[in-house]
Amino acid sequence: MMDKLKDYFKKNENMNETEKKDYENKKNIIKLTGCVLFIIIMIIYVNVMPHSNNQEQNNTNNIEENTILNELSDIKDNYKQKITISKDLEQLTIEREVLGNNEAGRQIIDDKETNYIFYEKEYYIITEEVPIKKDTTFDPYLGNDTTFINIENIIELINSSKESVDLTEEDYKIKRYKISLSDLIVIYNKANNAEIALKENKDINLNINYNENIESIEIDLTELFNLIYEENYKQVIYKIEYSDIEKIELDGIEELIKMAE
Repeated sequence: MMDKLKDYFKKNENMNETEKKDYENKKNIIKLTGCVLFIIIMIIYVNVMPHSNNQEQNNTNNIEENTILNELSDIKDNYKQKITISKDLEQLTIEREVLGNNEAGRQIIDDKETNYIFYEKEYYIITEEVPIKKDTTFDPYLGNDTTFINIENIIELINSSKESVDLTEEDYKIKRYKISLSDLIVIYNKANNAEIALKENKDINLNINYNENIESIEIDLTELFNLIYEENYKQVIYKIEYSDIEKIELDGIEELIKMAE
């Protein structure tokens, strides 16, 4: 190889002016061709790489979204949760454990707590005076709409979202779904056999706050409540927090119900 290189340079030294000129022209053409190829490669890189990054990010988002939907599906019949309904300055909190169609919970209004059991479509109140008694008028939600406390309806909302955005807070990550009010009303009407009509379409936000598991769900229902109840709420937020996402046991409910007055 070294001998060939020596011969090549020796040949260049022995070239006449015309040969040297031709040689320089060919060398310049080679350099120009190399520059053009480099520019083409850079153009392809600049255009292709962002697409690849976006595709990779979208794939990551899809994985997270599938995980969220799977987790919600897994807990829809058995779960512990804390529900906070905030309407302007009013706030109601319900902490409950659910197993199938039965639940045990605590209603919290200001500093007053009421413990209850919901068993075979009947509410039972637990008090100090009487261990447990049936209450046909008790409503832990105080008449507040429960449509979007239902996990199946939340899953349907997520599936109807037109886009999602990934955010990060100090304590958790957020998957924010943007949902059209029109789609929200369609789901609401179907769930309640209602005929609420859309007046003006807007976007609402549904946030899934999560780390390894779902921490909480927040949904802004201000526009829906103002439409349904013809009110002028400034803010209506439903927040569902999960202290533990796993199957639970409500042992002893049957024996407790037998003691009811």
